[in-house]
Amino acid sequence: CRTPRRASQLRPRDERPRASRPPSAAKTGTMAVSAAAVPADDDHLTEYEKQRLAHVARNREYMARLGVLQLASEVGGGVDETKPKRKPPAVRVKREPVEGTRRSARVKNVAPEHDGASIDALGDDEDAVGSRSKRRRGDPDDPDTFASGPAGGISKRVWDSEDAALAASRAWLEDARHIMLSRVAAADVDATKNKAEWRDEAVRRWGDGVPAADKVADWEAWTRSRIGSPPPPSDLQLLQEYYAHDAWQLLVACVLMSRVSSWATKHDAISAFFARYPTPTAALAATPDDALAILRPLGLFPNRFRSVVEVSTAVLSDVRPLDVGMEAGKNKIYGVGEFGVDSFEVFVRGNLESKPADKTLQAFVAWQKRQKAE
Repeated sequence: CRTPRRASQLRPRDERPRASRPPSAAKTGTMAVSAAAVPADDDHLTEYEKQRLAHVARNREYMARLGVLQLASEVGGGVDETKPKRKPPAVRVKREPVEGTRRSARVKNVAPEHDGASIDALGDDEDAVGSRSKRRRGDPDDPDTFASGPAGGISKRVWDSEDAALAASRAWLEDARHIMLSRVAAADVDATKNKAEWRDEAVRRWGDGVPAADKVADWEAWTRSRIGSPPPPSDLQLLQEYYAHDAWQLLVACVLMSRVSSWATKHDAISAFFARYPTPTAALAATPDDALAILRPLGLFPNRFRSVVEVSTAVLSDVRPLDVGMEAGKNKIYGVGEFGVDSFEVFVRGNLESKPADKTLQAFVAWQKRQKAE
């Protein structure tokens, strides 16, 4: 350890500023250089700046005596250290474009697997129930053939043009009218005092196309089965709620709204159709050209118009109380699939115990049950 100095060996500390102190003999040469490093015109420099410049000059002289500056000059190749060094430019590597591993068929200019014509040719997929059996020629539910009647066979290429679709629609209308005229009379029944009144109600609601008075055994049951008993309106604003009071309007609305996503498009077209054709009798008297002008925004006109004709025919010509289901030959109506049948049960029959497959119908049934519980 260091031995502390005695008081006699200690020199009093010089309180004067460093710049005003007289230089020692050992530093005379250094200070001379430092003084030379300070600019002559130093009136604008502060005392601190003058000291700093003197220290810089002294350090450079010290490095010069050690040979550091000469060594740096030899190593650096005479590079001026006062200039900022620049980084060498980065070498750019040219990369070949890599083909993407995932590209859409549209970008690759590959023809689509299915187009609109192939989708339309599939027909009404709502008519498929269970396993698909081979359809017999002349089957009225076959989208390639049409209802039997005076119209005879219609070309399977009905969707090739608008004219072909209109011709097929006229054939369906002719067949529907033929079926209505060829219905056999029901068993003779005794007239009741309410029979005429109930038939008058049916005529008022569905037009003159209803069966004759003597063809229906129970006009009250016949009429009531076609009048809806809907549950209270909900906050969901389903289109079926607008037409739940009438079985014919509800079924027609279901076949027209099928496979259409826009609520406004469905609402505008369906409301315009019922404004023009308020009853099934009026719908069967419509010309396909006029109906096409209204239903064109919905697309798939041949299938939709045929479904309207089939629903109108079933509502008017069947002398039994209306029953809608999925059993072919019993209560199946062309164009009315599972969605239409479930809507009929919920909105016309008011059956909230049914288990519909459609999510919107499930939400409606759940909402109604919650309202009842409250």
